[in-house]
Amino acid sequence: MIPAYMLVLAFFNGLLIVTTRIINAKLGLHVSGVGSAVWNHFIGFLFLALLMPFHAIGAPLDIGGVPLYLFLGGFIGAGYVALNSWVMPKIGATTATVLLIAGQIILGTIIDAVNGKISNLYTTTIGIALLVSGIWIGGHKKAPASAVQT
Repeated sequence: MIPAYMLVLAFFNGLLIVTTRIINAKLGLHVSGVGSAVWNHFIGFLFLALLMPFHAIGAPLDIGGVPLYLFLGGFIGAGYVALNSWVMPKIGATTATVLLIAGQIILGTIIDAVNGKISNLYTTTIGIALLVSGIWIGGHKKAPASAVQT
């Protein structure tokens, strides 16, 4: 069973993700999406550098045996922040967040299916179809009353 504090931390992390996405998007309006990603990662680097002396688990700079492809996370993360900073102001925080979560669920499901971690692919597929349907329905805004013809 997952400890309750882990669930609270995961939920809190979700709040932090949305908060940082909104802040980065607003910064992107001033310095571009790429500029926002640069500042996001630069400030994050400084913050983590300050925490390194207190890091007790492992040696953060001991990377000798790490496969190179595992460092793609930094590349992908920078691209994600830049893309989000450009897209979110155009489509709104709610739509961007829902689509982000949908993408995570769909890719996570594909990865779990490939790794044999899904017990019932049929119900999982139905769940994803409902998710995509909800996003599609929610993405179609009603026409303003003045635009409706009688």
